[in-house]
Amino acid sequence: MVLQGEHVQLRPLQEQDFEAFCAWYSDDQVTGFLGMKPLSRDKAKTMFNQLLNDPNGVYFGIIKKDDERIIGYVFLAHILKSHKVAREFGIVIGDKKFWGHGYGSETTKLMLEYGFKQLRLHRIELIVLDSNERALHMYRNQGFVEEGIQREARLVEDKWHDVISLGILEKEYMRAH
Repeated sequence: MVLQGEHVQLRPLQEQDFEAFCAWYSDDQVTGFLGMKPLSRDKAKTMFNQLLNDPNGVYFGIIKKDDERIIGYVFLAHILKSHKVAREFGIVIGDKKFWGHGYGSETTKLMLEYGFKQLRLHRIELIVLDSNERALHMYRNQGFVEEGIQREARLVEDKWHDVISLGILEKEYMRAH
């Protein structure tokens, strides 16, 4: 399945995406926004293989349409089918040249549409560090509602950060779109 947007297309994550994935997860600026340290190649490979084989998640590469370059990936994970809930939405624009150009917003719209219309989810949840102001702004613009704060729950570069929980319900998505 391929999801088409104006500037990006989303297609299932593939083995050929590993080199880009490895580069993203070795970058301390990219991983810092995720609340983690850069990964070694071996650890990145283990993580990548887990994503490819996750029976309770869907993972798409974010492909820039004009040059077919992979610039990141997006996912819905920990999907509880019996409750129609995705416990984790995530997006990584790993290629920093494309930060702040609307690719994250477009990708999030496509994934919300896929989650609510194709997977028939009732609820999609995510967490984000308080320091990731750009992501927080984008999620709120997409209709996510702040549901809680875990105070000083992540230590990133010797500084404590709050973890903010957000969620969006199908009816909220339908009203907004």
